[in-house]
Amino acid sequence: MAEMRAILKQGTSVRVKRVPVPEPEAGEVLIRVAVAGVCRSDVNAALGLLPCADPLVLGHEFSGVIAGLAPDVRGFAVEDRVSVMPLIPCMQCDRCADGETECCPYHECLGFRRPGAFAEFVTVPARVVHRMPGALTFREGAYAEPVCSSLGVLKAEIKPPDRGLVHGADRTARLTERVLRSYGFTSLDVRGTRTGEDLAGRIPPDTYDFVVVSEPRGEILDEMIRVVRPGGRIIVRGRPLEPVPIDLDAALRKEVTLESVSYGTFAESLGFLSQETGTISDLLGSVRPLEDFEDVFSAESESQRLKSFFCPNFAAIGTDEIEAWGRLMGPGG
Repeated sequence: MAEMRAILKQGTSVRVKRVPVPEPEAGEVLIRVAVAGVCRSDVNAALGLLPCADPLVLGHEFSGVIAGLAPDVRGFAVEDRVSVMPLIPCMQCDRCADGETECCPYHECLGFRRPGAFAEFVTVPARVVHRMPGALTFREGAYAEPVCSSLGVLKAEIKPPDRGLVHGADRTARLTERVLRSYGFTSLDVRGTRTGEDLAGRIPPDTYDFVVVSEPRGEILDEMIRVVRPGGRIIVRGRPLEPVPIDLDAALRKEVTLESVSYGTFAESLGFLSQETGTISDLLGSVRPLEDFEDVFSAESESQRLKSFFCPNFAAIGTDEIEAWGRLMGPGG
């Protein structure tokens, strides 16, 4: 049986280990992973802070090349350059029936409930696979999932020229700001503070029509209630590890709408990346081999300023193959 290298979580241990290359089952494709992005959720899963399968190959944001297909798969071919939506929809619920598969509440996620992309190969259902536009690099293609998440903010009941605040100190907040500006939100502030107390006294009350919160914590939500206008909206797009307290009395007095969002559409995220590559290139960091995972995970825990990536085939890929694959990295890689 053919083997591959992968970052495997097993109990409290995380290491690079040789595991069998998966075989595509009915409706699935086998993808040779080119680039896989590192998210704080991956690190939290590695640390045991998020529930997940065990043992488990980590990783959920990636792009690559189709290396094999189940006999029943149509519409793809070997060597297609692809990016993948890592949430596998149930295809049974009302959301799925309405075509909103990115927001299926009963999904399985790669790298959490089924083997992920910090590996040389991964199998996924063909229905979550998307061909990459020719102009995109693999690094940009691996960033499509975070973009898809930021696009979810546009589903909230907001519109230009509403005045908004994006709160957060990480690249997620910076990406969300750029998504909003690209869709016409010009009256927009960004506060890079990490605690609600840092804003106290610096922003007058009732300043904003809406605020977007990337790091929902009790003190931050309370401060957002203070700075949003009566009848305004607080849009939550981060996933906390623990329950978050909120001052409901203050929210009720101002009739604030608290709204949660998850994803836009994956096709729209690839379109955004094709048109707005220059606006996100400074958020993309270096590409590292799998064996550097301890350093990469540690850096991600300390700062989310730049997106780091793994190239599972780092040692084996030469310049000629990178060029044949349509460029591994873009500017700043």
